Amino acid sequence: MRALIYTRVSTAGQKDGYSLESQKIACQKKAKELKAEEVIYLEDTYSGIELERPALTQLRELVLRGKVDAVICLDPDRLSRNLADLLLITNELDRLNVELVFVNFTWESTPLGRLFLEMRGAIAEFEHALIRERTLRGKRQKAAEGGLPSFVEPYGYRFNSKEDCLNIIKKEAEVVSFIFGEYNKGFDSGRSLADKLNRQKIMAPSGTTWHASTVLRILSNRTYLGILVVGGVPIKVPAIISEGEFNQAQEVKALNKKQAIRKTKKNYLLQNLVTCGLCGATLKISAHSVREKSYSYYVCPLRRQKECNLKPYATDKIDNLVWNEFMQRFRNAAPSFVEYGKNQAKQRLSDLLQTKITELGNIKNREKKLLELVVSDVIDSDAYREEQLSVEHRKKVLLAEISNLNEQDESLFKLDLEVPKRYQKKTLEIFTEKIVITDQDEILIYTLI
Repeated sequence: MRALIYTRVSTAGQKDGYSLESQKIACQKKAKELKAEEVIYLEDTYSGIELERPALTQLRELVLRGKVDAVICLDPDRLSRNLADLLLITNELDRLNVELVFVNFTWESTPLGRLFLEMRGAIAEFEHALIRERTLRGKRQKAAEGGLPSFVEPYGYRFNSKEDCLNIIKKEAEVVSFIFGEYNKGFDSGRSLADKLNRQKIMAPSGTTWHASTVLRILSNRTYLGILVVGGVPIKVPAIISEGEFNQAQEVKALNKKQAIRKTKKNYLLQNLVTCGLCGATLKISAHSVREKSYSYYVCPLRRQKECNLKPYATDKIDNLVWNEFMQRFRNAAPSFVEYGKNQAKQRLSDLLQTKITELGNIKNREKKLLELVVSDVIDSDAYREEQLSVEHRKKVLLAEISNLNEQDESLFKLDLEVPKRYQKKTLEIFTEKIVITDQDEILIYTLI
């Protein structure tokens, strides 16, 4: 049996009994009881009311790909505090014949078992709403009076109970500045930044390990701009970063999200490039395997919610059709590209040659002036010979460069009409404005060529 252990806490300071480690130990014991031969561990530090959690998303992907036989969780509310989401996940697992096991709750996939699960889920959702309302009410009241709740303590700050304010913690503030600075360079993702921080052995907000989700939450936290919002009431606090740094981070994040290849191990040619002709949504990849044979389709994300009727299209078929059509256009436009390239190359060659000729003229003038200076006894013969050697060397180099440029011509410009497979997606991104699939089985390619 292949078991997957899923653990979740809402915050780093989760109360005893629900810490990630205590959940993991209890679930490991259950996995041993089930005689699991292989165990996968996934953990989230997100609210249970949200469905889009990194580890939960990965759990659903592994289940869909048939990599898991059983999912073990401490309690239903660890899986979700939203009844609808809990039932959605349960139905997915049931449909794919994956056993769902709770350590603290016994249930079976029967009408009676589902009734008990629904009741447990409804209670968890009600408890969450009740706790949230009480918490927000207290926060709003104190914020309205100009104070801060003592438990409001974002990373980089410590609550000062005497002055009822937040004080900056220098070392943590430096880490926040480092995160924004590195991320804004555009070379790092949340994951790679988390890895950097872990390699540098910098303590995470939870005191253990940095995760991509932790880094991304810091990058989205407007508190670092100097305004903490408590229950809808803004309170001024010391700023750690500038508004320009924050806005740039949001732009980088949006760009990374747009360009990211998620939910598939294979890179598909039109992934994130093709849109639905009915609703305008970007088509997603739906992949699965049957008897060790893989199948993948471009699917409108609104189809599952029955808000769009565009049918799925096989990725291989669409990729080949689009690429062949694009290359036909590319080859037709090639003569124009070649002519343009030759003209550009000719102009660059001419400009470079003129620069070298001008520099050679300046060197010859310098040579004449040196001769005049030595004749007029302004400089002695030793100084003249030293300068003359330098001038002669530079003149020789320039003459060789000019000779080499004169032998070149614009015909050296060539256009490779064969695009390696690894560059095909990037080529489409550069030359294509958008690709649309319609409900009439038409593919509309809007290109720049």
